[in-house]
Amino acid sequence: MNMVQYDVAIIGAGPGGYSAALKLAQLGKKTVLIENHKLGGECLNYGCIPSKTIISASNLFYKISNFNEQGIECDNLSINLPKFQSWKESIIKKLNKGIEILCKNYNVTIIFGAAKIKTKNVIQVKSNNQITEISTDNIIIATGSQPKELQNLQFDQELIVTSKEMLEIKTIPSNILVVGGGAIGLELGTAFAKIGSKVTIVEITDSLLPGIDEDLVNVVKKSLNNLNVDIYFRAKILQVEKHPTKIKITIESNENKIEKTFDKVLISIGRIANTKNLGLEAIGINTDNNGFVKVDKNMMSNIPGIYAIGDITGPPWLAHKASTQGIKVAHFITKSKIALQDNNIPYAIFTEPEIATIGISEEEALRKNIRVKVGKFQFAANARALTSKDANGFVKVVTDQNSDKILGVHIVGPEASNLIGEASLALTMNVKIEDIENTIHPHPTLTEAFMEASEASLNRSIHSFIKKI
Repeated sequence: MNMVQYDVAIIGAGPGGYSAALKLAQLGKKTVLIENHKLGGECLNYGCIPSKTIISASNLFYKISNFNEQGIECDNLSINLPKFQSWKESIIKKLNKGIEILCKNYNVTIIFGAAKIKTKNVIQVKSNNQITEISTDNIIIATGSQPKELQNLQFDQELIVTSKEMLEIKTIPSNILVVGGGAIGLELGTAFAKIGSKVTIVEITDSLLPGIDEDLVNVVKKSLNNLNVDIYFRAKILQVEKHPTKIKITIESNENKIEKTFDKVLISIGRIANTKNLGLEAIGINTDNNGFVKVDKNMMSNIPGIYAIGDITGPPWLAHKASTQGIKVAHFITKSKIALQDNNIPYAIFTEPEIATIGISEEEALRKNIRVKVGKFQFAANARALTSKDANGFVKVVTDQNSDKILGVHIVGPEASNLIGEASLALTMNVKIEDIENTIHPHPTLTEAFMEASEASLNRSIHSFIKKI
């Protein structure tokens, strides 16, 4: 048995784990990165990146199919899924290789194998028939999460699937059931609806995308209706009847029973922590009722020197949250004076149209008795959106009524995921509306919509009609 000494050992090479490893190496720590599967974790291999390839491809397919109004005529449009899958895999491999090269350049050691924490300073790694023991001063757990399944719809990787299997299919399913109206389900449901699948969504609550401003969700709901997506609220699965290539589902929604047959059932109801066989119980690491590791503001567990970052600490399950926490822990371990904020976390949801949001919503402000002003600007009045034939949605800015400080920005519309960057900076810098107003935004661009919404909260937008009382 080999014993190797490191300053920091990281278990899990997803966005949180590899970001922490690279930052620690930059800061002079001897670091080892342990991974039981592939570099990049769930996000790179089975989540964020592959899902955006099918979303981008489906968006392009859908737009080209509707180009006639712009004078562009395309006949016999089709999707070659095997060719698409090859392209998707090439992107994943390129990014996998990029992480490997970065680790090599920064002298981060990579060990592939199953890790188990034996003590607060010792990790055992099994790889094939070889066992390596790592002695370390600090341990960072970044093992991520996995999809949760339903008791009567357990994964079989053929008919009842996770997003992983859905993103690896070789033929377009005729009928898809999406169980869960959260981000993953809506993103993939929308993508497949655009390329020809008949999509049905069942959601146990009375709304899609829980936690997102209802104004934004209503725009997406209307878009789903236009894509001929069936949505059932307050729904539950009553009966499941599996056949070799089909699955018959009985759904109850608002006391009505609906029976449908599907080619695929995508389960998207949340995630559970990847803690199995890690040894957390044996060394006494505290977890909550859902199995997520409890941490303090520095991401440290109840055992000094053992940290947890990313999905394993609970929702929101976001890659950029994980990487930010990883870098934050790296600075904490090295006693760096840089203080990273991880309070203002932006969300980006790749529906049709996209949703992006940061800070508090108008509804949340009302619940907290915060007096706010709200400015809204429609993309239908934005020149760039109109010239791109993509003018659905709006930008909504929530500001403090007394100080004019920006409290939240909520976007539904074209390129929302890119537009939220300026809003993220605004909240991090604690800027006021006048700072956005005094910043010149290039014309014609979508970024002007954020400026106009900001000005609208002060009744100063020149491209919004303000009725005088």
